Amino acid sequence: MVAMVLGSISRLQTRWLVVGTLAGLLSLAGCAVKTDEVLELQREKQELLGRLRQAEGTIAEQRETLKRKDEQISSLSELGPERLEVLFAVEKIELGRYTGGTNLDEEGRDDGVRGCMKHKDQAGKTVTAVGSVEIDVFDLAQKEESLLMSYSFTAAQAKEHWQSGGLANHYSFTCPWKDREPLGDEITIRVKFVDYLSGRTFTASKQCRIRPAGLD
Repeated sequence: MVAMVLGSISRLQTRWLVVGTLAGLLSLAGCAVKTDEVLELQREKQELLGRLRQAEGTIAEQRETLKRKDEQISSLSELGPERLEVLFAVEKIELGRYTGGTNLDEEGRDDGVRGCMKHKDQAGKTVTAVGSVEIDVFDLAQKEESLLMSYSFTAAQAKEHWQSGGLANHYSFTCPWKDREPLGDEITIRVKFVDYLSGRTFTASKQCRIRPAGLD
């Protein structure tokens, strides 16, 4: 990037020199240069000056950015991978007791599932973590096509489902049924979480009772 900007400055300086030289030669030769031609040359000169200053400013910004990147690289190299060991890193995920079927339309049957996911550190304490989430729901009674549905959430989307305050300190995802529904009253929910801090992948599963359609 810096090399490109330097090349642009060199071309601008060359063109500026040509314009100035041309104007000087016309003056020395005693040519009757028209006023509008002189004004056009002056305008072009000012334009080139402005572009030159802009290019120089871009170079200064790029150099400052490179300096900050070098400082970051140096700091991370000194810290080493051991820094993750002293952070509140995720060691496992758990599906909470409210994970299971959920009645969204209040008609007496479950029309989807809710997944409540917590992150635990090495001490077993709940910690906050950011990452992507995948939720798979299985009906093992349907042996040939046991996977009922899947939901995926990017890290940005998952943050919208974070709940905190009081006793809540977890992700809560509501996933309505898609094309198919369970045949029986039991499903399996599997959640995969990719931690953006460590890059590690965690999974947790839970069998849950539901109220399927047609069950009074």
